Amino acid sequence: MHKLGKLLAGTVLAGVVATGVAIAPAASASATTASASASASQYGSSWDRFERGDGRFDYRWGKSGGRYWLDFKIWDRDRRDRDYSFFDVYYKNDGKWFFYKRYSSKSFLSKHIVFGKHVDDFRVRGGYGHNGDFGWGGWHHN
Repeated sequence: MHKLGKLLAGTVLAGVVATGVAIAPAASASATTASASASASQYGSSWDRFERGDGRFDYRWGKSGGRYWLDFKIWDRDRRDRDYSFFDVYYKNDGKWFFYKRYSSKSFLSKHIVFGKHVDDFRVRGGYGHNGDFGWGGWHHN
């Protein structure tokens, strides 16, 4: 039921907020980063938030044209220390998980990712630290 509620809320949100999808060539990597416009076939979740250390992470996801998309924002709330906020993105293809990319910020970062059609699922996690010593939070997924 929780996912159904998110789906319905995301559908309403998709009609109000313009996010978009850029179609990637079939030969492209596992995902592309792009801006896009709303479409009638698009659905998505509402914004979810989690925190780790001084890092704050907001994300939402959806599916449009057979492709998952992910929007996320990272805030590092203590710019005076040596630590950064990190956001890892993984995707699933044919039952196996693959690392997509690690994003980091000492202040604020916002991204929109559109995964390729072969992506079956994805998951994200947030961390906080420096020099490879991170305090990771749990996995969050669609």
